[in-house]
Amino acid sequence: MLASNILTYSDFLKDSKEPLEIRKAMVARFKDLKSITAVALEFNTTRKTVRKWVGRFKGHISSLKNHSKAPITPHLQIKDETRELIIKFRKERPSLGYCYVVSYLNQQGCTEIPSAATVYAIWKKNRLLKRHYKKSEKKKDCRAIKQKYLAFEKIQIDVKELTDIPNYLEQSLALKKKKDLNRKYGLPMYQYTARDLKTGALFVSLAHEHTRHNSSIFVDMLLTHLKRFDVVPRTIQTDNGTEFVNTRDALADTLFKQVVRRNGITRHKTIPPGAKTWQSEVETSHWIIEKELYDYVKAPNIGNLVKKMRAYQWGFNTLRKNGYRGDITPLESLRNEQNKNYATLHKKIMDFPSCILDKKFNQFIKAGYHVGLVTKNPLIKPYFSA
Repeated sequence: MLASNILTYSDFLKDSKEPLEIRKAMVARFKDLKSITAVALEFNTTRKTVRKWVGRFKGHISSLKNHSKAPITPHLQIKDETRELIIKFRKERPSLGYCYVVSYLNQQGCTEIPSAATVYAIWKKNRLLKRHYKKSEKKKDCRAIKQKYLAFEKIQIDVKELTDIPNYLEQSLALKKKKDLNRKYGLPMYQYTARDLKTGALFVSLAHEHTRHNSSIFVDMLLTHLKRFDVVPRTIQTDNGTEFVNTRDALADTLFKQVVRRNGITRHKTIPPGAKTWQSEVETSHWIIEKELYDYVKAPNIGNLVKKMRAYQWGFNTLRKNGYRGDITPLESLRNEQNKNYATLHKKIMDFPSCILDKKFNQFIKAGYHVGLVTKNPLIKPYFSA
């Protein structure tokens, strides 16, 4: 990374309290230059700052977060007994406020009466307060920003675990018992999901295991599918899960990253640690699929499940209207694109071949990773054999 000669590290701090990517780039640059002074000059900051973040980096990006400056043992901290009474009161009487807390503490013979700010801070820390959004916060809407993207320019990918869905779990255990399977569950318990930020188009596959290989197979199939229609995404966005990144060394490469970047155009981007709202599109789709499919689906076997999943995916992309996007389907959103190359794409682009990713592992390795996968050879037309 080449730092700007105009912006300094302190300038980035004005826009973000924790510029983790800048700090990570600083550490990576130090590994290349092996010089604190050279990195400090390049990033327009002090040697002390560079030395601090190089020393703190433990391989994972969360080690570059700010440390808390709060005292370990505050001298004005209230007693544990008083704290427990305040929490107990809120759980029993969630609609009553501070004045009633004071009366309750007096009735319990409590000798210290904390301030209203302290009481509400305790409730907030223990998640006993209902959050009230300001009018300005309610007006914050990313739809205008999302409309500036091209279709399939930015895609979010995530993995959903299916073990907490009663209807689905019951059928999975029944199938395992019926067929006397060696694995823990009869049906695949992980859903690999990709969703386009602009149109809301959904692409889904299933897997028995939550692994980096399955993530790589999924993104390879997705990029291959889009490439057939001459579409190349600019960004694949994921969280910081082990199926996507190397959590022990955030600077190290992974198989998933190699597959994403192979065409020389698409780049892999991770969200800040804990910032789940950055994946709101794909997370919302998980909730929708659970309520509309998994809570009601009847799947006597895996083949039947995959067919129903693909049918649901097709309906989601071509028939189901999305109120958030103006009460239109993802296909209609694609047809409304100003760029005619996208607006005239064949609707089969919405028909991603859902599959069981674990079954593609052998073809995935033979097709070439560690060297190259199916999408590396433009002459290869079909997907892995079904």
